Amino acid sequence: MRTQNLKFSHKILLVAALIVALAFACFILFNDYRQRQSLYQNTESTMDELGALTTSNVQTWLQGRIALLQSMAQQLAAQGTEQEQLRSIIGLPAYPANFQLSYFGSAQGLMFSIPTGNRPADYDPRVRGWYKAASAAGAATVTEPYIAASSGKMVVTVAAPVQRDGQLSGVAGADIDLSQISNIINSLNFDGHGQAFIVSASGKILIHPDPKLVLKPLAEAFPQGAPALTSGLKEVEFNGKPQLLSFTQVKGVPSADWYVGLMLEKDAAYSMLGEFRTSALIATVIAVLVIIGLLGVLIRVLMAPLRVMGKAMEDIAQGEGDLTRRLAIHGNDEFGQLGSAFNRFLDRIHESIREVSSATAQVHEVAGRVVHASNASMGKSDQQAQRTNSVAAAINELGAAAQEIAHNAALASQHSSEARNLASQGQQVVDSTITAMGELSAKISDSCSTIETLNTNTVNIGQILEVITGISQQTNLLALNAAIEAARAGEAGRGFAVVADEVRNLAHRTQESAQQVQKLIEELQVGARQAVGKMNESQAQSDNSVGIANQAGERLSSVTVRIGEIDGMNQSVATATEEQTAVVDTINQDISEINLLNQEGVENLQTTLRACGDLEQQVNRLKQLVGSFRI
Repeated sequence: MRTQNLKFSHKILLVAALIVALAFACFILFNDYRQRQSLYQNTESTMDELGALTTSNVQTWLQGRIALLQSMAQQLAAQGTEQEQLRSIIGLPAYPANFQLSYFGSAQGLMFSIPTGNRPADYDPRVRGWYKAASAAGAATVTEPYIAASSGKMVVTVAAPVQRDGQLSGVAGADIDLSQISNIINSLNFDGHGQAFIVSASGKILIHPDPKLVLKPLAEAFPQGAPALTSGLKEVEFNGKPQLLSFTQVKGVPSADWYVGLMLEKDAAYSMLGEFRTSALIATVIAVLVIIGLLGVLIRVLMAPLRVMGKAMEDIAQGEGDLTRRLAIHGNDEFGQLGSAFNRFLDRIHESIREVSSATAQVHEVAGRVVHASNASMGKSDQQAQRTNSVAAAINELGAAAQEIAHNAALASQHSSEARNLASQGQQVVDSTITAMGELSAKISDSCSTIETLNTNTVNIGQILEVITGISQQTNLLALNAAIEAARAGEAGRGFAVVADEVRNLAHRTQESAQQVQKLIEELQVGARQAVGKMNESQAQSDNSVGIANQAGERLSSVTVRIGEIDGMNQSVATATEEQTAVVDTINQDISEINLLNQEGVENLQTTLRACGDLEQQVNRLKQLVGSFRI
């Protein structure tokens, strides 16, 4: 349910209930915090006291047995360590009653014990840890607990040196059963909600209610992390439950650095806190209910005048709009001031309704005059719209004609521009042709020079061939003479005759080749002279073509200039026509805007007429409403 639908008194009760509940909640939280701190301090103090008491009991128990062993060592030092003295001293009833095993190891390596026990024949006490520790310390020492092989029980060894005449005669020792200490430790179970144990300074558990954890490191009992062996409470987790843990050191025991650990379940330590919370919650609920009941009665008494005033206002509202009625005022409290303010409000409303009644008649009259003036304006606006439409039609025709002229002028200008571009391109082609012909004439002239040079070279080659022909003829004659001389020589000149014959053949072949080359050279000379003649004719024709091309270029330049002038004139005509068209368009737009404004004016007049009609209806309605009040 929304708060807007609640009564004012119910809202007050709801707010008061929330404030009271919030105050009690803050009080409960504060007390819960104080109670938790107090319980923590009490638990810490109790566990410290219990730890001190437990360590004191362990210390007293161990010190008594250490003193008993020291007494045995003193007797042995005084009476001697012979077999008879050993048997009489170690066999005293006080020692077997307190020690599991009493014994003496001599400096010569002999061992005597009661009860005797089974030892190997080569047993040497001097190499044992208890013997070395006592002889090195020169005083009583206590070993760490261990499981005795003979009994299977947890024991410690207490050893003390035996001195005779300033010399070490041996070491007296005893094994002490720790069952009694285990009973003391195991009795501290905090009604099943905790436990105690003894741990060494190295973190090894010596005595614990769980046999599986004996002689195991603390880290195995607390996988989340081994707690530090310091004073003060620590929050740890053991077997899946939160615990409070404290350590107290066992003092006064030589060479034994032990700590008694006390562990209590956290839920058990704070169990009283849960009971307090439940009681505080019940008290809060009862207090809230009582306060709500008392506030309900008080508000009902205080709100009585307001209910009377509300009933009177309802009578005024449900009556016939009688603005002459007023509320009766009793007293000058807040409700009396509210009633006076309401009466003053009625006075203002009464006067305002009178003025509204007078203004309504005036508005009705003014609305009639506005309707008449609007109807007259409507008729004149129609005439203005008709004339504006006629002007707009004429201007549209003028604009169409101007656009046609502008279009044709633009086309003419476009064609002139294209002709000028073509003429310019022709001029460029003619220029290129003239340039190409000039280059061709130069190349023909170069070719003529080259062919003349070739003709000259062929003449030189012919002269060289004539020399070669003469040489071959002389060689042939020489070869013939050599052959004749070889024939005269007979058999001795046969080889020389063969060589002479070969030389003659080569000379003959050389002469024939020279004649063939001479013939080709003569043909080449005839072709070169003909080519020179043709080249001269081509050069003359090329020079004539260059002159004709120059004349064509000059004519094309004149055509380009004339076309440019025509294009400029067309552009001027097109520009003037476009400006005329723009002016016509502007006039057309202005006429259209005038026509649009005229239409908007007609629509506004129609809207005004409708608004005046609505205003007349509202005035009539207002007259009815004002008439419903009694003024």
